[in-house]
Formats: sequence, structure tokens, C-alpha cells
Amino acid sequence: MKKIHQKSKPKTTILRNPLNSDEWFCDDYSLVKNIDGVSYITVYKPNDNKRTFLMRKDALKVTSSALS
Repeated sequence: MKKIHQKSKPKTTILRNPLNSDEWFCDDYSLVKNIDGVSYITVYKPNDNKRTFLMRKDALKVTSSALS
């Protein structure tokens, strides 16, 4: 029987806004949208992954990428 290779899901990255200490999750940190030369990533709050936001990538600091 042939083994089917599935594309592995990127690990969730945990980010923190250094100005107000808000915590954000990002499912694919490498997926960037460039708008007028500014890089944005799609993030969500830990308790609500259905509501997403575009935030400036340079405004958030990576704290961990250990979740799967």
C-alpha cells in the first residue's frame, strides 16, 4: 500500500505587541501581504481564531513558534 504524503501544517507562531502586551497567534508567519511597501500578516486572538486581523509584521515580536 502506498503511503500518502500530506503537506504538514505550519506551526502556529505566538506574537506579542510590545506597546500594550497583547498576545496574538499567527498560523503562517511566512505568508505576508505587502501593501504600499509595508508587510502585514494575518493574526488572531488566542480565544477567537475565526476573527482575523491584518497587522504590521514589524509591530509584533515573536515569542514562540512551538504550537502545532
